Amino acid sequence: MSIFPYIYFMIKSFNITNSEDQIGFYAGLVTSAFAFAEFSTGVFWGRLSDRIGRKPVLMAGLIGTLISMLVFGFAPNLPVALIGRALGGALNGYATGHEAQPGSSKVVNFTLQEHRSLANDRRRDCDEQGASASILGPLIGGALAEPCKNYPHWFSQGTLFGSYPFLLPNLVCSVILVVGIVIGILFLEETHQERKYRRDVGLELGHRILNCMSQRQSSNTLDKFGDANLEESRSLLEDDPPPGYRTTEGSPRFPASRSLSPAAPPYPRTEANFRLPGKAATPGIQTAFTRPVIVQIIGYGILA
Repeated sequence: MSIFPYIYFMIKSFNITNSEDQIGFYAGLVTSAFAFAEFSTGVFWGRLSDRIGRKPVLMAGLIGTLISMLVFGFAPNLPVALIGRALGGALNGYATGHEAQPGSSKVVNFTLQEHRSLANDRRRDCDEQGASASILGPLIGGALAEPCKNYPHWFSQGTLFGSYPFLLPNLVCSVILVVGIVIGILFLEETHQERKYRRDVGLELGHRILNCMSQRQSSNTLDKFGDANLEESRSLLEDDPPPGYRTTEGSPRFPASRSLSPAAPPYPRTEANFRLPGKAATPGIQTAFTRPVIVQIIGYGILA
C-alpha cells in the first residue's frame, strides 16, 4: 500500500503518455498486477506449506516481497514496474487468500489454527497490525517519494535518489522486511504437525542468542548486588545468637515424610505422542473455492 500515494507520479515520470486518463489506467494496471499474481499463486503456496511446512513459506514470502520492492524501486520504465509488482504478488506466500480454506488460505491462518488456544488473540493482533500497516504504508510512501524534490537540503539531484526518485520508500520498507526476516529465522517456530520436529538451525541459533543475553544480564546483576549480599550473609553468620536460642544438643531428626499420592509414571514428549494418526487427503481446488470464498473474492476485487 505504500505505492498508492505516488504511483500516479511514478507513471507520469515514465513519459509513456500525456493523457491523464491513460496515466490513471496504467497506474491501475501496476496496482492490480500484484493482486492478480497473488491470486494466481495462492493455491500453490498453500499446498507447498502443507508439504514443506509453514515457516519456509512464510520466509519465502518475506524474501519475495523484499526482492519485489527493490525491483520496483529501481524501475526505469513501465514494464519493469509491472514485473516488480507481479513478482511481489507471485512470491507473496504469507498472504494468499483470506479464510482458512485448505490449499488456498493464508499460511498465517494455518499457523493460528495450529495454535488453537491462542488463535483468537493472535487473529485479532494480525487484524490490528494489518490496519496499522494500512495507515503507516501510505504515510511512508507519500513522505519519502521524490526526496530530491521534497527535501533538497538532504538529497541532491546528482545522487542515486535523483535517478530513481521513488527508491527511498521502497528501501525503507526493505529494511523493515530484513528485520522481519531475521526475527523470523531466529525465533519463529514451525507449527506443522508433521514438520515441527525437524531440526531448525535458525531457531537453535536464536535460542543461543537469548541464552547468552540472559546469562550476561544475570552476571551483571550478580556483580551489582553480589558484594552487598555477601557482606550481609557474613554478618548474619558471625553474629552471636541470643541467649534463649543457645543449646548444646543436636536438632532432632525426623523420618522422611512419605508422599500422599503415588508418583505418576513419566510420559516423555516424543514425536510419536504428538503426531496425527493418519495423513489427511489433499483437498482439491473445488474444496478450496467454495461459494462463500468465490463471493468474497469477487466482492474484494470490486471494492479494491
